[in-house]
Formats: sequence, C-alpha cells, structure tokens
Amino acid sequence: MQVGSKAHHAPLAPWTEVFMAFARIGLTSFGGGSATVSAMRQLCLRKRWLTEAQFIDQLVLSRLTPGISILSQVMLIGRAVCGTRGMVAGLAGLMLPSLTITIALAWGYERISAFPRAHVPLHAVAGMAAGFAVSLAIQLFRDIMRPVPFVRAFLLFALFVVLGLWLGDPLLVMGIAIALALIFPDMFEVLPPPPDTGAPDEP
Repeated sequence: MQVGSKAHHAPLAPWTEVFMAFARIGLTSFGGGSATVSAMRQLCLRKRWLTEAQFIDQLVLSRLTPGISILSQVMLIGRAVCGTRGMVAGLAGLMLPSLTITIALAWGYERISAFPRAHVPLHAVAGMAAGFAVSLAIQLFRDIMRPVPFVRAFLLFALFVVLGLWLGDPLLVMGIAIALALIFPDMFEVLPPPPDTGAPDEP
C-alpha cells in the first residue's frame, strides 16, 4: 500500500506561513503576472516547498486551466504545501494586499489623471513589466531546457517562438505542443542525470 502524498499527510508548512508568504508576494510583486510568477518561483525554491521540476510542472498545469493562471498556480502551490488550507491561505494572502493597493491606486489616479505628466510613471511601469516578462521567459527556458540536448532545445524554442508570432493564439500553440509531444515523444526526452562519481568519505 502506497503512502499518500506529503502535501495531504505531512504539511511542509502551516497555513499561516503560506498566507504570510503569499501576502508578501501580493504586497511586493510589482510588474504584473511575470513578476508574480518569478517571486513564487523564488519562494518555493528558497523554502524548499517545491523543486525546480515540480514548480515548472505546476506552472504548466496552471496554464492548462481556464481563467486567471496566476490564481490557479497559487492554489496548486498551496495545496502541495498544506492541502486545502494551503490553497485558501495562499489565495487569500496573494489577493488581499494587491486588491487593497489596486483600489487605493485607482482612487488616487482618478484625482491626478488630469495632470499633464500623470501618464509618464505608468509608461515606466509598463516598460518594467515587459522587462520582467522577458527575464522570466529566459529563466524558465534555461530551467526547462537544461536536461534536454542543447541543439534540440534551441530548435524547439525557435519553433514555438515562430508559431507564437505567426498564429498569435497561445491556446493553439499549446495544442500543437501537446500534439507534438504525443506524436514524437523522443523530441522532448530529457538526458539522464550524470552518474555520481564522488568517492566515499574516508572513515
């Protein structure tokens, strides 16, 4: 008989810690979805809640669900850490600070939008968000493709960039990726881990 998953029988952290961790992300992850995903990645790796591979798996799963993928990913991470309580705590922690700040900013912007230079800071933030998106894409590309032969990884990356620019529909590109993985699974086969050649410790 197999033991159930650690997320349901041995929480990696109490729900209060999950709430506080995601509340900090909701309070500080300026720049949109890419900044939030990057902050969640750093959180999970720093606290050892998830491995790099597990985080990427949950990132992919969140993209396969309809609706706001960030919220789906928070719920998946919370569930892995502390079950149902972790799901609720993570979602509440992420949403409460950002919702409060958004309401306050909207209220303030209504009162300063008539000034000629009111739009300049918004353009600066838009540029920052674009930079975060590019940075996250590079990080994810490096982590996903690290166990794949370099030439094959680069060709796959180039293929999906071209498809994304040409088709302009992420759902269609994702469907093509899934179809290719089912038809040609060897294309996505990862390299085996290197053998452990470390010498045993001397007594």
